[in-house]
Amino acid sequence: MVAVKQLEKALRGKRVLVFLDLEGTQFSHEMIEIGAYKAYLRDDLTIRKIMGGFKYYVKPKSHIGHVVTNLTGITEKLIEEKGVPYRVVQQAFRKYVGKDWDKCLFVTFGNHDCRIISQSAENNMDASMEQARYVIHHAWDYSEFIARFIRDDKGNNYSLSNYLKLFGVDFEGQKHDALADAYNLIDLYKAFLAKPEIVMREYEKTLGLSRNHFPEPVRQVMAKLSQGEAVSPEEYASYIKEYLQ
Repeated sequence: MVAVKQLEKALRGKRVLVFLDLEGTQFSHEMIEIGAYKAYLRDDLTIRKIMGGFKYYVKPKSHIGHVVTNLTGITEKLIEEKGVPYRVVQQAFRKYVGKDWDKCLFVTFGNHDCRIISQSAENNMDASMEQARYVIHHAWDYSEFIARFIRDDKGNNYSLSNYLKLFGVDFEGQKHDALADAYNLIDLYKAFLAKPEIVMREYEKTLGLSRNHFPEPVRQVMAKLSQGEAVSPEEYASYIKEYLQ
């Protein structure tokens, strides 16, 4: 299985993951929606069981903003009708994770979710800053992890939907719906383990894009290897000698 050692290291020995997605306001970056799924892993790091989803709309202290409304479909009216205070969401989320609270990692796609958690706690004096900091400290940015192996032709990270497309997986549900995004993040985690041939192929491309960051002798070796040519120890030594002269 490709990159299992790296995955094991990133998981820090954890076997419970909470896949998490948040939507926030345009300017204050306060939480307006949260979606999550708790999942249990087997020893080989594949997913053994997924618990029912967790979803809430959250009342922010400031306005949502037109850009966010257009992106998510979340309106001021929707929040007024269905939103609950951040403090209530914190308590409900703690209860949802339950006995696994001290044994899990909170999996996000990107680091903006942690910013939303921090801003929401700071803007709600009745909320638990300790709980917010705990989640942030135990968060795992899966986009940063997968980008070590797979990037686009310009060396940039893919979006969640484009990563899924690369693995031949259809995006399920509505984009920028927090619960749907959390579930699709699970699908990406599964695909990374289930399709090692794609990871290998894309990692070779990513290494090729990184050649300019290596010393000249290494770049020469990688250039030949990427073209399917063999490089002997003697040839590598000659590259080094030429570089140093």
